[in-house]
Amino acid sequence: MKKLIIMMTLILLTVFLLSGSAFAQRGHFRGQSHSRGHGHFWIFIAPPPIWIGPPAIIYRGYYPPPYQYPPNYYEPDRVWIPGHWEERWGPYGWEKIWIPGYWQYNP
Repeated sequence: MKKLIIMMTLILLTVFLLSGSAFAQRGHFRGQSHSRGHGHFWIFIAPPPIWIGPPAIIYRGYYPPPYQYPPNYYEPDRVWIPGHWEERWGPYGWEKIWIPGYWQYNP
């Protein structure tokens, strides 16, 4: 019941504020006579606001579909070979040296 009364009050207040008063247009409060001009009581009722979102975005598909490269197309197959110790002949005879790891492509 309270909602109905509040809603009707707001509607009547909106109509009153948007329509304007005949007294204000004819000058009754300023001491002017009635013979000056014609008084009009304009009623303007605004359309109700419509809360509709924009239309949905529809993405069209390509024809034919774009070619998709296979996985690892830009990176060739590779395997990490870990580092290891190895004996090699050096300037002071046989010595153990560390061989660092590396990538081996297309094993």
